[in-house]
This record gives sequence, C-alpha cells and structure tokens, in this order.
Amino acid sequence: MFRMHALAAAASLSLAIFSSGVDAANPLGIAFKTVTNVSLYGKPTGMLIAGRCNRNDPAFQSARQKGAEVLAYINPVARPDHFVCALDTGFYMNDIGQVPLWPYPTYGQRSPWPNTRMTDIRAGSDWADWVVKYVEGLMREGKVDGVFLDTVGIRPWSSLAEWNSWPQSEKNAFAAGNVDLVRRLDARRRAIDPDFIIVSNNVWEAGTMKAVEAERYLDGVVIEHPKPLNPWHVNYVARPFGNLGHRRVLVIANSRSEAQAWAKVKGVTHVSDQTSAQYKNPNPPPVAFQKLSDR
Repeated sequence: MFRMHALAAAASLSLAIFSSGVDAANPLGIAFKTVTNVSLYGKPTGMLIAGRCNRNDPAFQSARQKGAEVLAYINPVARPDHFVCALDTGFYMNDIGQVPLWPYPTYGQRSPWPNTRMTDIRAGSDWADWVVKYVEGLMREGKVDGVFLDTVGIRPWSSLAEWNSWPQSEKNAFAAGNVDLVRRLDARRRAIDPDFIIVSNNVWEAGTMKAVEAERYLDGVVIEHPKPLNPWHVNYVARPFGNLGHRRVLVIANSRSEAQAWAKVKGVTHVSDQTSAQYKNPNPPPVAFQKLSDR
C-alpha cells in the first residue's frame, strides 16, 4: 500500500467542505489477513476490502448477503518477489516469474515497494491485457462487488520507486499506462456488469503532472492516511468521478477520531480508522451506517 506525501495547496478550509453536521459516510473495513470483525460490516452501505489471499472466505459472502459491498484487492503495478499464496499467484499469471516487468531504466530494475518489482503497466502490454482479462473474470464470477486497484494512479509514492529521478518520458509512460488500464476496465464493466465498482488507491495529479481523464473511468479513489482534513485532499474527494451512479470515495484515516472527521467531508462515502499495521482485520466500524442515495 502506498502512503501519500503531503501535497501543498492554497485552498482554504473556510470553504463549505462538510456534508452535514453528522457523519455522512459509511464504515469501511480492510481485512487483508483474517475475517475478525468482518461480520460487523455486514449491513447495507457497509464496505469491505478482502485481501489477496482470503477473499474466498465465506465470511465475505455472508456480509454481502446482508448488504455489504466487498471489493477484491489487486495490485496491477507491483509483482511480489516471492510466492504469497495460490490465489495471489493466480492473479500474477499463475507464475510470478512470467509477469512482464517495467523495462526502464533496465528491465526489472524498478521496485515500488519492498520485496516487489514494478510490472510493465504500459498501455497495450501483455501484462495490462492480462489484468483486464482477470478483472473481467471477477465481473462474470459475481463473488465480489468490485476491485480495489492498489497504487494505480498518476505515480508511485514510495521513496523506493525513486520517482524524482525518472526522466519525464518514463513518468509519462507510467501515467498513460495507468489511465489506459482503468479506461479498459471501465469499458468491460459497462459491457458485462455496470454495477461493478472500480476504485484506485491513488490520485490522478501530482505537481505539474495530471491525468485527471482517468477519473471518469472510476467510481472514485482511496485516500490512504492523509493528514487531518488537509485542504488538497478535502478538495480532491469532492470530485465527481464516473457517471454510473455508484460513486465511492474512501478515506483510510489515522485514527477513529480522524475517520469520524473525514466522514463529514463532502464527497467522502466510506471511512476506515485502520493504520497500515492494522490491515490484518478491521476494527469495529468507526461510524454509523448511513443511507446512500444510489441504493
């Protein structure tokens, strides 16, 4: 998972940023390892993100039957260096050694996170074709309500990726590949299952680089551990994103009190209070369940 660095912004918090005087967003639970507390999210408007190895656990289907939305975690941008589990290897072409890697500055050199290699996410690559096919299979299978696309966005944020040293041509290729991926995924879900949810765990502009056209292909984004109510993210979460009628903008806050504060911000639909160390299973819901107008 990436962690956004602070982004400078001149916007003022005196703007009308709050949805209402009460929590307007719903609970989000991240369950990457176990299903402890998953049942607490099994209500209409609850949301869960299943991990790369446990999404077939019956607890997620039980929560879905009670009204929760379940998103499957996948990371199209990074391939693990070592075997994680059979389900994860299935995503990585059934053999992690076969996954095409990012070719710059030399093949397989880039690493966006410890113990991973950056994949060849360029537009039209064999890997991008595979990701589209894999997610299409999830759409047809009907066991999850959508996908959580980890790190898919304008750029990788981990210092290990050494983004600032990249030539502009490489930065452009990365951004263009990510845009093309979500465009293709959106086209497939519109043809197969328009209710399928697609969110990316990233943003689509950074400094002078912008790829905001990608936002029309997504139901929303995930803002992971932002500084409390910082103006840049407050403005960003209010963007419209896709037009399929199930907008989902998620904030993973640093604490329960911060999650409750973000729940009042205009545009936020779901909040979690989990730190990265707590992604094993969700805490009890940090906010109450609220009605969504798209249900």
